[in-house]
Amino acid sequence: MMASPVKVSQMADVASAPVLSIKDLTVRFGQYEAVKGISFNVAQGETVALVGESGSGKSVTALSIMRLLPESAFLGGEIHLSGQDMMSLREADLRAMRGGQAGMIFQEPMTSLNPVLTVGFQVSEAFRYHGDYSQSEADAEALRLFERVRIPDGKKRFGQYPHTFSGGMRQRIMIAMALACRPRLLIADEPTTALDVTVQAEILNLLADLQRETNTAVLFITHDMGVVAEVADRVVVMRYGKVVEDRTVEDLFAEPGHDYTRQLLSAVPRLGDMRGENAPRRFGSPTPHTERLGPGNNSGGTSRSKPAALSVERLTTRFPVRGGILGRVNGYVHAVENVSFTVAPNETLSLVGESGCGKSTTGRSILRLVEPTAGAVRFDGQDLLSTSGAALQEARRRIQMIFQDPFGSLDPRQTVGSAIAEPILVHGHRTGAEARDRVAHLMERVGLSAGHASRFPHEFSGGQRQRICIARALALEPSFIIADEAVSALDVSIKAQVIDLLLDLQEEFGLSYLFISHDMAIVERVSHRVAVMLLGRIVEIGPRSAVIENPQHPYTRKLLAAVPIPDPSLRRIKSTGARQVDELKSPIRPLGYTPTPQRFHEVTPGHFVEEI
Repeated sequence: MMASPVKVSQMADVASAPVLSIKDLTVRFGQYEAVKGISFNVAQGETVALVGESGSGKSVTALSIMRLLPESAFLGGEIHLSGQDMMSLREADLRAMRGGQAGMIFQEPMTSLNPVLTVGFQVSEAFRYHGDYSQSEADAEALRLFERVRIPDGKKRFGQYPHTFSGGMRQRIMIAMALACRPRLLIADEPTTALDVTVQAEILNLLADLQRETNTAVLFITHDMGVVAEVADRVVVMRYGKVVEDRTVEDLFAEPGHDYTRQLLSAVPRLGDMRGENAPRRFGSPTPHTERLGPGNNSGGTSRSKPAALSVERLTTRFPVRGGILGRVNGYVHAVENVSFTVAPNETLSLVGESGCGKSTTGRSILRLVEPTAGAVRFDGQDLLSTSGAALQEARRRIQMIFQDPFGSLDPRQTVGSAIAEPILVHGHRTGAEARDRVAHLMERVGLSAGHASRFPHEFSGGQRQRICIARALALEPSFIIADEAVSALDVSIKAQVIDLLLDLQEEFGLSYLFISHDMAIVERVSHRVAVMLLGRIVEIGPRSAVIENPQHPYTRKLLAAVPIPDPSLRRIKSTGARQVDELKSPIRPLGYTPTPQRFHEVTPGHFVEEI
């Protein structure tokens, strides 16, 4: 029987209707209004970027769509997904919509995956719940998804647990779970924020490929305007729970209409902005940061004309790999292998590379938070690896560390004032009253109020917590700071503020920095020199301008090519040689493995590259 004209019209309306429609959405937690009457749509096959700083309401909006907010939250307005009114559905119907009509990729896959279940079971579970699949059929479908999201050795890795995967591979598993039932809407909540630049490029390319295959609508939540320029068709800008702009990506970047959007775009670091400059430069100033040092020389051990604040010589750190019933050592992870560099007084050396290359282990080995296997670390002439007791404690007072995750490095039960005062009191640096005065001074110096010292970490934003960690690092008046991914998870404008603060503190206190990062645009802004790490070794090192503007090693060129460009007119679908990089990423070597000694050649003065 032929369909009536009414039914045909209804079918056409459904086909042309947006996959997601939000109208006057309001979300309140008690008296706090997190989302204030926002409205926007996402069409089939369209990618809409939802951008704004932490606290703007982006993630609350995403959780509202999926109805995953706590029962105490008040929701008002309308949310329609695939024609269904999400606000009126019962819990059983909502479970069917989640995964079936909408999939979600969360920012931190390790906290989103069940650590006691294999990744294969977790992906196949979606097929069993949302479809009429047996266990074997669900496993077969999950394996096919592993291939689609390009997880190598899918059959072998199917029965492994989340902790055995890298961050990029865990994110691929989350993508597989989100796409298992071919949802019409994919919500990606900061899916690449914590990933290094090449893995980020792989994930973005993967999402673009999958979207082309399935014509899925994508709501991409991010604060990285470079990523927005690469992936978005349209941009919705949020601030303080409100939508301040909703425009095409080309129009938004060409002529932002709101002051806040202009502020966001002005804070975006662009690779190449520092061309021709020798010294770091603040975001808040058009002039270079005071240049206390010119470009230095380092050949992985070559002496410098100026006395070094820190000298690392042939540093090696290996971790045993144990197996079998008796836990015998059957190999080693060569995390850091024969690494040498120097950092001069008042200088910033940036250590860059992908996750797992050994950057953080190098920083921790210098402080002996992990014990090195071999080498020497000399700080003002003192070998830290042969030092112990009070001498080592004094060296650690003068070398402080800022960690990547400020919330994880602060005690949630301790006020931030106590956290800053604790090292002062432990080292006997000041009395109780003097310590309180020092805390008040440091809080104000990093842009916070002295009255905030009585608050707990959860009462601060991410950027404020990182400022607290910087204040704690300064508490003992160090001369050297190791900043381990200190700004990688921060919003773009907060990141600019923290970088400006670090540069101001360097000028004020004469600090030296070992700046560990995977953000090449930030590295260009903050560095005097750059060292590139691959598989635990430094493969290129030299003045910032030489390494960034004239990279010689293929791996350095690969890192720079993967940096997202904050300009939609220069958008490219990148193929970054993901398989080649993955082949270089396996640092586990047999017991007794001896790597080939590194040899460097000098390309330009002070610019050394590993011979290939």
